[in-house]
Amino acid sequence: MRKARALLVSALLAGGVLTTFTATPAHAESLRGVYYEYSECQRVGQYGYSQGWWGFWHCEYQYNYYFLYA
Repeated sequence: MRKARALLVSALLAGGVLTTFTATPAHAESLRGVYYEYSECQRVGQYGYSQGWWGFWHCEYQYNYYFLYA
């Protein structure tokens, strides 16, 4: 009985560690578009939000472009 319990505990711990290291955070952002103008980035971000495509979004200025992340 003691060996079975030790084996079960080891398996559960290994499964928990594996799940922890391979899981993606729920709030992970992905690139949704690249725009020349800030207003266009904001317009598309707001449209996606109003359509329910994403819950949070923001525009970042890099390399003379605006990147929409959601």
